[in-house]
Amino acid sequence: MSLTRTAVVDAAWALLRTYGLGDLTMRRLAREMGVQPGALYWHVTDKQTLLLALAERMLEPVRNKDSPTELVTALRLAILEIRDGADVVAVAHALGAETLPPTTELVSLLRALGLPDDKARGGALTLIRYTLGSVAAQQTRASIAGRSSEEQDAMDEQDFEMGLETILRGLGASRVSTGDSGTAARTRDI
Repeated sequence: MSLTRTAVVDAAWALLRTYGLGDLTMRRLAREMGVQPGALYWHVTDKQTLLLALAERMLEPVRNKDSPTELVTALRLAILEIRDGADVVAVAHALGAETLPPTTELVSLLRALGLPDDKARGGALTLIRYTLGSVAAQQTRASIAGRSSEEQDAMDEQDFEMGLETILRGLGASRVSTGDSGTAARTRDI
């Protein structure tokens, strides 16, 4: 196998998906690739850089969404799909929150709903941090139990959606229309 940055990230991706973040060490990665650990550092400067590359790969499907709700929901699903995904993305978020792909798109979507720049930026970061916390709790619970249950997953999804709607309403990003009966009905543009 030729040692390239792509090969290193591919091997790390396989380890992450199979064994989780706890077993993704530079020594283990080097052993799996049949090289000395020092050889990896020609292609990734440190483990944080590697985790950033893994987070970017994980978040590739979270692009070109039409609403903040759609984007944040896609973010949640992409992170949930990968064992310890919330931990990996949390490291990447800590290293460069505003350069992480969903952040800039989420800021743009919130601006399009009429939020000023500072509120759109703060709102995007809040939504991403909420998503990371929610997924981390769900992944931790599943890890402790040794598996995930459909009933618990459904409750987690419902709780997440309620929290998401609450945050969007608090930001003033949700548009609420009044129905004929005078009761508020939410629209799907949030």
